[in-house]
Amino acid sequence: MINATERFLRHIGFDNGCFNAEFMWDQERDKLWLIEVNNRISQSHSDLFYKVDGMSNHEIAIDIAQGLRPTIPYRKGKYRIAAKYMIPHYEDGIVRRIPSTQELARIEQRFPDTHIELDVSPGTRLSELPNQDSYRYVLGILFLGADSPEQLQRKFEACVDAMHFEFEPIQKTQTSGQ
Repeated sequence: MINATERFLRHIGFDNGCFNAEFMWDQERDKLWLIEVNNRISQSHSDLFYKVDGMSNHEIAIDIAQGLRPTIPYRKGKYRIAAKYMIPHYEDGIVRRIPSTQELARIEQRFPDTHIELDVSPGTRLSELPNQDSYRYVLGILFLGADSPEQLQRKFEACVDAMHFEFEPIQKTQTSGQ
C-alpha cells in the first residue's frame, strides 16, 4: 500500500501536503486496489492512529502548521493494528430497534477503546439513507484495536452480535417509487 501510494503521489506531483489513501483488499486473491487519495487529513483515521501509534494524525498537522518538525511516534499505541469497520445490513427494511445506550456502554466496557457511532434510529428506512453502497446498508461504524487481524475480526463480530438491531422487512408494495 505504501509503495502504490508513493508511486501515485509522485506521478501526480503531490508533495508536502496532508493526504489519506483508501484501498480495497481481496484477501482470497491477495489483490489490492487503490480506491482514492484525498488531499486532506481523514477525521476518521485519528482514532486509528492513536490506537496504533499513540498520537492522532491531527497533532502532526498542528505541529506542521506551527512551523514545528513533528515528532511522529511509531507503534507507541496500545494496539498493533486498528480498523474502522462498517456495521452492515444487507436487505432494505425499517429500523425498529437499535442498541440502547446501556448496551453500547457494555460493549465498550467489554472491549476497551472501542468507539461506536450509529447512523440509524428507529423508524429509519435503510434505502432512504444517503451515500450507501450498492451491496449493503451501513448502520454505523466501529473503531477497534487489536494485536492481530484475527483478533480484530473476532472483536468486530462479537460487537455486531451484541448490538441486537431489529428490522421490519419491506413488502413489495412498499418499494420506493411505486
